[in-house]
Amino acid sequence: MDAAAAPSPPARRSRPANRRAEIARHAAELFSVRGFHAVRMDDIAEASGITARALYRHYRNKQALLAHVVREDQQHVIDTLTILAEQPAGTRDSDADLAAVTNAALDSRRLSLLWQREARHLADDDYRLVRRQTRWIAATLDELFLQHDRSDLGDDVVDIRSWVLVSIVSGHGIYDSPLPRPRLAGELIAAARRVIDSPPAEVPASAPSADPPAPATVDRTPIARREQLIWAAARAFRGKGFGGVGNDDVGSQLGIVGPALYRYFDTKADLLVAAVNRLHEWLALEMTRALHAPCPDEHVLAALVRGYVRVAIEASELLAVWLTERLYLPDAARERFDRIETDYIAEWQRWLSVARPDLPDAVAASLVKTAKTVIDDCARIQRLQHYPILHAELSRAALATLGLPAS
Repeated sequence: MDAAAAPSPPARRSRPANRRAEIARHAAELFSVRGFHAVRMDDIAEASGITARALYRHYRNKQALLAHVVREDQQHVIDTLTILAEQPAGTRDSDADLAAVTNAALDSRRLSLLWQREARHLADDDYRLVRRQTRWIAATLDELFLQHDRSDLGDDVVDIRSWVLVSIVSGHGIYDSPLPRPRLAGELIAAARRVIDSPPAEVPASAPSADPPAPATVDRTPIARREQLIWAAARAFRGKGFGGVGNDDVGSQLGIVGPALYRYFDTKADLLVAAVNRLHEWLALEMTRALHAPCPDEHVLAALVRGYVRVAIEASELLAVWLTERLYLPDAARERFDRIETDYIAEWQRWLSVARPDLPDAVAASLVKTAKTVIDDCARIQRLQHYPILHAELSRAALATLGLPAS
């Protein structure tokens, strides 16, 4: 063969200077779409265009990659808040500060999703660090916006609202918004400002049944084994994740092991489907109550919000399983529940358009998802559930997010 005709060797691919950051970006995308358990290091290496062996030169394991992704996104928000908190109190511009925080969070779109859904897979030290820093973010938002602007609020209301603000500014990674980023940022900033400025909710001595305070509960166990297994599975899935729980882990809570469990559920996935189905049954009941409530049409959404808050607080384990384990549902079941969820959100949007007819559809869709995410986030914080005012305050915060008056 003529040497001149010989094919030239392929150009050697140079190693990018930001290889480690590139790997983290691909890992974050895969974790967000598939979930931590479903992603292998080989998948991350392939997405990054390197070998698995090369990947391990940058990150020792998948947990270390997850920790890096979550901490890096979190640090961006922390850096912004640190700068704002260091400003002299007399020079602060509350609206400008709120815009800065919101835009910093928009630069870290996956933070809330990965923290809420995947943080339990972190190594213990990383989990404690990220949790401590999340609490610092909430406390700093409290200092910047609630203590600064609303010295009239009680400690319980301030605590709840600080976490509502965390959810508004960072929760957008959990849902898709049809709005371009500048418009989304503006709507989130306005929603956060409405929550900050909203008068505190009150729990009267004799609260109406439609809006009760959070009661002390009694843990009575149903006699039916199937019911016991659904709730045992919800607790286990919430604590360890679907992938980290075996059937025996569920059955052992009730003294059931081996073949006896299969009298009620054929597979672990059937348990997951049953838990998620139970949540949506409760939500369907609350929606029916709201639609039949004797109130003007513009108040229907407030009734829907109160019903959703009630289920979110009283069935927080079922809610957590739906929000964090939906990727592990069988395909047909996940598609069915996703359609139910889509219809449920559309019902909220329908009644928001009745209450605020001038609101563009894209804005209404984003506000509905933001308000629902606020409830999803705050109802699952167990410390907040000790506040008798949680139901009323969380309902009020959601309505303020939607731009509706408390009713």
